[in-house]
Amino acid sequence: MRSAHIVITTFGSLGDLFPFLAVGQVLQARGHRVTIATHTTHRATVAQAGLRFADASGMPEPEDRAQFTARAFDHRRGPHFVVHDLAAGDVRASYAKLKTICDDADVLITSSLAFAGQILGETLSAAGKLPWISAVLAPASFVSAYDPPTTGMAWVDALTRDAPRRVRVIRHLFEWGTRHWTAPVRALRRELGLRAVSSGGDPFHRGQHSPDGVLALFSPLIGKPQLDWPANTHVTGFAHYAQPGAKLDAELDNFLREGSPPLVFTLGSAAVHIGADFLRASITVAERLNRRAVLFTGTPAVRAQLPAPLPATIRAVDYAPHAAVFPHAAAIVHHGGIGTSTEALRAGRPMLVVPHGFDQFDNAARLQRLGVAHVLHASSYSVEAATPLLRELLDDAQYGQHAWRCAEAVRAEHGATTAADVIEATLRRF
Repeated sequence: MRSAHIVITTFGSLGDLFPFLAVGQVLQARGHRVTIATHTTHRATVAQAGLRFADASGMPEPEDRAQFTARAFDHRRGPHFVVHDLAAGDVRASYAKLKTICDDADVLITSSLAFAGQILGETLSAAGKLPWISAVLAPASFVSAYDPPTTGMAWVDALTRDAPRRVRVIRHLFEWGTRHWTAPVRALRRELGLRAVSSGGDPFHRGQHSPDGVLALFSPLIGKPQLDWPANTHVTGFAHYAQPGAKLDAELDNFLREGSPPLVFTLGSAAVHIGADFLRASITVAERLNRRAVLFTGTPAVRAQLPAPLPATIRAVDYAPHAAVFPHAAAIVHHGGIGTSTEALRAGRPMLVVPHGFDQFDNAARLQRLGVAHVLHASSYSVEAATPLLRELLDDAQYGQHAWRCAEAVRAEHGATTAADVIEATLRRF
């Protein structure tokens, strides 16, 4: 087919970026021009992927990442901060920038919190100028009544279990109760002559999904299509991003190869900024289990809060590609972000999932149902709580067997290629 300019706009951490880089690389290899429109913090990562970066945000970089992350993962106020103060609060500046970026675009792809992109996609698609394809990275984004997401709030999860009608009522109540979170988005929509919310509903919920097509960029192991998902949803499988030149430093590589498989402790690229207590407890957990360990510290600031020197059986690294480290692990302890969760599945290793917020509780529950994980909420993580759970994961061979079966399935998926096929098919139809 003819070469097209494909604009992908996403909002969030590396876990919200990597799947789109994988899709973008496939599209570029097919002769298309791909622009990743996102925050400036991702400029170098996009360039490393060999794709074109465009600044589509007016948000400054946080001066204190630990304080910023603590606000984002606050159990009560965190979702409001992320959705209202950050994503919705940036919609006006983002819209102005993205409108220019999309001047010569042939298709626009948006993620869950890319509110400006959703507005542009809705208007440009309705005008017949380009197709708009939305994408979700985790099943929780669909808020299905038939496969309700786990929220981490026991009373809500108890109410929604096995009761589709009840879930629909709770969903409507939740949308009504959180409608003020998207107030800046609604205001901009009205200024542009649009309804305050799209025909699909509030932009934080069902309104994020495009009538032109929805990419579910996750493994069908994690979530299968439900009756109340958008009719044009395509479950592509996991879009694995192989970072160019992603090599381990010599010291870590030697550590992984020269001893027994270690425990790996990571909180991804966001929660890690508040992870010093988690890592200190994890050191003791590893020692009690008489296991070697690798700690992902994220930044030198977090690393500086750990004991020095570390035991010879433990290595701390600011960052290393999960895909390169996880296959060496005996077990993986992580936060439940969808990208980290699926990389752990792909590695075929049992997990202890320590969710901090957002979709992590639901991802953790799904991993537990697969028989590959135990779950321990971040607020409950301690040496006494984590040690017996990890011991069971290591000693009971069933967890490893389930993990290997899942790994075979995930490795057979070609999510980025399938997503690219859907995008090109949509371009041909439009």
